[in-house]
Order: sequence, then C-alpha cells, then structure tokens
Amino acid sequence: MTTTDSLCRHFSRMGARLKWQQPDARQWEKVRIDVGRDRDGEFYEIRCLAGILPEVLEVRPALHHLVMMVRDGRAKYKYLLGRDDGHWFAAAVPGDSVRDVRSAMASLLPAEVEGRAYTRQGEWFFVWVRDVPPDALYFRHEPLSRGAGSKPHLCAELMRRGGATVMVSTAHPNGIDAAEYQRLIATDPDAWRLNWRQMVRDAEVFARGDVRHRDHKTIHLDGWHRVYMNRERFAAHARQIAFLD
Repeated sequence: MTTTDSLCRHFSRMGARLKWQQPDARQWEKVRIDVGRDRDGEFYEIRCLAGILPEVLEVRPALHHLVMMVRDGRAKYKYLLGRDDGHWFAAAVPGDSVRDVRSAMASLLPAEVEGRAYTRQGEWFFVWVRDVPPDALYFRHEPLSRGAGSKPHLCAELMRRGGATVMVSTAHPNGIDAAEYQRLIATDPDAWRLNWRQMVRDAEVFARGDVRHRDHKTIHLDGWHRVYMNRERFAAHARQIAFLD
C-alpha cells in the first residue's frame, strides 16, 4: 500500500476526505495542510516538498481526531487534525512529547488556564476574572485574530491593555510596526494601496458578551473573561502567528 493510500485510509477512519497534491512552485513550507471545500463538503489538502513523508501516529475515530507526524531529517513536526463545531481544522503542536491525540490536545492548552475553568471557541480560551484593569481601553464589536490570514472571532465587548500597535494588511497579516510601515510606504509606491488596518499585537485582552465566528457556535461570556490563545504559536513548524485585536 502506498503512503498516499495509507494516509487516505487513516483520514477516512476519522471521517475525513484527503486530497494529496503536488507542492506549487511558491511553496516554502515543508508541509502545507489546508481545508478545502467542494460540492461534497470539506476535505483536507496536503502538499509536501520532495522527500517529506507524513505518517499518522494515532487516530481517534470517536473524537474525529488524528495526530500526524512529518520527518525532515532528524526533525519531527507534529500536527493535530480533527473536527471542531462541525468543521475540520489543523494545528501545529509544540513539544517533543506529543505521541497521540491526548498529548497533542494537552500541548495546545495555554499554561495560564491549566487547572482553571474556561470557555473555549476554536483557538481561543476565556477565563472569568473578577475585575479588569482600570486603565484598559473599551471597545465594542472588536475582532480577535491570530494573524496569518485567520478568520477573526468577533467580540461584542472587549477591553485591552498594553501591546504593540501594528499596521496589518493582506500582505502583512501579522502586522508591522510604525517605522517599518513608514519605510514601506516611502519606498514602495503601491504599498499605500493595500487595505491597511491599525491593530494591537500581544495585548492583555478581556472579553464579555457574545463571541461569534463563522465556523463555530456562538458563545456568551457572562462577565469579563481574560483571553488566551492556544500554544500553536510555540510550535517551531507553525507559520508565524501573532495575537491581534
């Protein structure tokens, strides 16, 4: 059985379709995992550079999750793939100790929420707090984004303190600081045409009320909750990820 056939069989066990594609000429990642959609619904699309062979470490059919590993010489890159709120997702997981679905899920849990009650929506964790800092700024209908072109989560109410102000566009989804933005505008005549938006990166963030996302069930936060992002950004093989709002 070929590697492709074996992978398709594992993905089928968790209820997903897999399409194996050749890497395109502009691909720089060792492996690219995307979720696509056709008339039959969502499917996984995987593209690997030459010599990169994925293998599945564990499949949990009842949970609709699996852990996949990609070897690149002595390096081992691991990913958690599965279904959340009716949609397929893929997350790079940090840590050398990941060997199955349980340890992969644990590796993504922010250290700040361990042992505490929390509400989760996708990659975001919300922990109730008694008070918010008095100097935090207040916003309504404010987006949360992990950068890199992710779909934002929209918070009904949000308070923010600290962080770095950055300029964000489709060409710079994780944001660039003011000095870099000014240099870019001064040297590239077409840069100012990009759809720029001022956002704040890695701030202390609190949310209250409804949090909406097109791929997840709406959650309601009764009272202020501190917002934490999962630990995917600590995986060496993750695409560059920022915490933007």
